Amino acid sequence: MLYGVPTLEQINDVINTLPNHTAIERRNRSLIAFTLLTGARDSAITSMKLKHIDIIGNSVFQDAREVNTKFSKTFTTYFFPVRDHIHQIVYD
Repeated sequence: MLYGVPTLEQINDVINTLPNHTAIERRNRSLIAFTLLTGARDSAITSMKLKHIDIIGNSVFQDAREVNTKFSKTFTTYFFPVRDHIHQIVYD
């Protein structure tokens, strides 16, 4: 492990131990899962809309006209191959 960088197992443990009873708790859990799934920067994630996410294509279209991307570049990000339950948390 790099200093200060969590491992996939540590992130998975956090996601699995987070409460998910209320809408806010489910949102928080989903944001962490989405960050793991896409690897997107936090400023990009906070500016994304649901229309940017392609569940069928397992991708996110980061349109620089609407999403705060690094260097204002438009590109598509494909989901990382992580455990299926991470995908399900985001889909739900």
